Amino acid sequence: MNRKSPPPEIEIDFARLYDLHPEYDARRRTNSPEKAQIELEIAHFKLPYLLRQLNSDSPHSILEIGCATGELIGNFPIKKDGFRMGIDISECNIKIAQQRFPKVSFESGDFRQMDLPKFDLVILSDILEHVPEDTLFLAQAAKLASKVLVNLPLECNWLNRYRNYGPTDVSGHLRSYTLDQGLALFQEAGLKLGNWERVWIHETEAEKLRRYLRIQQQGKAFAGGPIGSLIRQSIFTLASTLPPLGRHLFASNLFALAKNLETP
Repeated sequence: MNRKSPPPEIEIDFARLYDLHPEYDARRRTNSPEKAQIELEIAHFKLPYLLRQLNSDSPHSILEIGCATGELIGNFPIKKDGFRMGIDISECNIKIAQQRFPKVSFESGDFRQMDLPKFDLVILSDILEHVPEDTLFLAQAAKLASKVLVNLPLECNWLNRYRNYGPTDVSGHLRSYTLDQGLALFQEAGLKLGNWERVWIHETEAEKLRRYLRIQQQGKAFAGGPIGSLIRQSIFTLASTLPPLGRHLFASNLFALAKNLETP
């Protein structure tokens, strides 16, 4: 699927959507498998690869837009006496984030309607695929800092070919991206692209940890009944044995750092 947004006549109440969305509701529960899974992915996949793009340059002030329940901004390293802030459209998400990470400042709402200070770094992790006007959203977010750090799923792969993107998507993704489309977003938003990296999670150590966690939680490494689980395991084994096949089958992530050209 190409980059497409919902028709302009469709009004989406994003605050309500993510307050009630099953995936985010599960993440908000204290002992849920979903909470454990997102914590694992943040610690062993998203955070390490985002930090790689910074080259150990820890900022003094960070804003994460679309922070959900706060795991990324709550664990993002910062200079001594630095300031971290997370914003999310879902008030339910923000209430949980405040409980889990009391040292971080959190606000619910649309950042474009807030009077915000300037930051060293703005983070958009798994957010651009959730908003109707992705290029405009990126450009507006980038105005709040000298640098913007992005994690974008690239889901134009075989296993997502027939996925029904839109507000009813299992993860709320409105569209999928190719690598070229993801990289083009920065130029279209008037940003200068710096370090970037494409990563398939199934090729990383994080995938092994995810499978081990699933075994602990559900007693098996792959979802589904006996036959479905066996089929998924066979596909995964084949994809791991033949990397080019795996890269066609599975989604990847683009981790990228860009500079706001309007900032000295």
